[in-house]
Amino acid sequence: MRLDFNQGNIVYVIDTSGLIKLESTFKYDNPVFVAIWEEIEELIEQDRFKTIDFVEDEINSYQGRQDFLQKWVKKWKRLLVVPTDVASINAAIPIINDEYKTGFFDAKKQAEGKEEADPYLIAYCKTHNCVLITNESKDKPNKIPGVSAKNGVKCIDVFDFLIERELKMERKKK
Repeated sequence: MRLDFNQGNIVYVIDTSGLIKLESTFKYDNPVFVAIWEEIEELIEQDRFKTIDFVEDEINSYQGRQDFLQKWVKKWKRLLVVPTDVASINAAIPIINDEYKTGFFDAKKQAEGKEEADPYLIAYCKTHNCVLITNESKDKPNKIPGVSAKNGVKCIDVFDFLIERELKMERKKK
């Protein structure tokens, strides 16, 4: 049994936009940001930083410059990626029904018949009492933060996550 005295037992679940923001802003191979990635990977090892299989699918099918993320998710898959369980799928149904015509869903993905991770992420966090990390706009009601709030799920952005984890850059004093 591992004792954890840091930040209670908060479990973070990150969406695709959050992963992209992390990688694009805090480059993994940049020594300035080593502590951020060490913190995330330590949380993964503690089963406290996750994503769902739908996000893994989005990362793997993303047609941008996300080669690093694909490799990183694959490296950590066993501990990072959780399957969307039946309880989360059932909890996603009312979210899907409520948000179907609000602009919450990507029309292009719908036209292609692709599932979106967003309602399942929110449902997973609701079902398992997790904090959702996203980079989507907090100002639009039909984005993850707004829909999360309607469903009683705490939703933060990457910068809020860094603040919560008390990660900050400090200048060396001479």
